[in-house]
This record gives sequence, structure tokens and C-alpha cells, in this order.
Amino acid sequence: MCGEENNPELTVVERKKILRKKAKTVLKEYFSDMELAKAASASILDYFIQSDIYKAAPAIFGFMPMPDEVDVIPILERALKDGKKISVPKMIPGTNQMDFYEITSLEQGFSKDNSFSIREPENSSSLVKEIPDESVLLVPGLAFNLSGDRLGRGKGYYDRYLSGVQGKNISFCGVCVVPVITKGIPCDPEDITMTHILNEYGLVKCSEGLYRY
Repeated sequence: MCGEENNPELTVVERKKILRKKAKTVLKEYFSDMELAKAASASILDYFIQSDIYKAAPAIFGFMPMPDEVDVIPILERALKDGKKISVPKMIPGTNQMDFYEITSLEQGFSKDNSFSIREPENSSSLVKEIPDESVLLVPGLAFNLSGDRLGRGKGYYDRYLSGVQGKNISFCGVCVVPVITKGIPCDPEDITMTHILNEYGLVKCSEGLYRY
């Protein structure tokens, strides 16, 4: 997807806008193929549950996927069977912030009362106040590179949340499909980088540190 988004004469905001548009087009086409999307999700599950970071994790922090995101529900279901705690995000109304809530079943109550129509746990779920060491946070995104840079949807929900868990022995694992792994990702200093990238061909440990300076 490399192209105008790497033009140094453009601002980071302009470059991000260009790359978001390209990535959304790629993802829409990819996930319109239901069989391909299902196969990618199954492959990602297999690679992840075989990984050391999954085996060591007491808790998996996932997400409820949008139509153009990898379906990580099978990962959450497997984690529950393996005795791990699972949590998913809930946006804080009127802000660009979110919290995670622990859930005990993928069949429990969810609502879509938010601007993205994303399934969120109802208030009966337990707010996560502290993330256990060695937990894994699965992070969606529109595009990634192998250094761990991530392009989100522009609202900053994940960057704000992840910035609050600095210094902990926690894996930030970007989840995507290979067509949106690209060389150049425009970044701001506050953008949080991933420790790992998980895709349908494997789990990659990123070559740079946890944060971009």
C-alpha cells in the first residue's frame, strides 16, 4: 500500500488520512469474501494459541470485531475454555476513551449503543481496574508495519488506553491480515506501538521497543 502516504511534504495527519482510505478499501474487499475471512480467523487462532505469550497469559483482552476486522471471537472462546480471564472494551460516552470489562461468556448481554455499532458488554460486567502481568491485549487497526507501528481509525481510543499501562510486562498484539501490513505508517509521538503483530501467516515479534519516541 506504499505511496503518497509516505510523501514527506505532507503532514502526518494528511498522510494518515490517505493511508486510512487505502486500508479501508483493501479491508472491505478482503472481508467481503466470507470464506477467506473465516480461514484467516481460523489460522490466526491456531498461531496465537500455540504462542508462548498466549500460554503464559492469565488474561486475554480482546475486542468485538467490526465487519472489516479479524474475527477474534474464537480466540476469546478458546481462552475461556483454557481457564483464562477475558475482557472486551466499552467506550465511555461523550469521550474518546474506553475501559475494559471482564466477561465470563460470549453469550452474555451486549449492546450496540455507540456511534460505531460495536457490541459492548452491559454494565453488569466487571470493570477491569488492573491488568495482570503477562496479559495479552489484542489490538485492532487499519494497518500495521513489522516495527509495530499501528494506524487506527483516528479517534485515539486504544492509544489513550494503552498509554496507561506503560511499564507492565504486557504484550500489545496488533491483529490484522497481511494485505494491510505495509512498510510505512505515519506516526505521532503519542502513537503506541505493538510488541507483536498477529496475522494469518503467524505471530511476529516487533523489532522495535514498546513505545515510539
